[in-house]
Amino acid sequence: MRWMSGYILMAIWSGYLFVEKFIPYKMIAGTNGQWIVYYIFKLILFVVIGVFTTPFTSLWAVYKVIRAFR
Repeated sequence: MRWMSGYILMAIWSGYLFVEKFIPYKMIAGTNGQWIVYYIFKLILFVVIGVFTTPFTSLWAVYKVIRAFR
């Protein structure tokens, strides 16, 4: 169960890195409830996309560390 919480946290970060390339932060003004829905939607999007991109992000980080120490 502990590894699953770590994976979800990494999925949020990985999803954030992927989604922010295509949907950057642009919420400038809106009604009070609009920005809440916007951020909840983006958080769910981070997790859903991050579940699939986390292995690639993790392997890329390991590759960069190994390459840095060579």
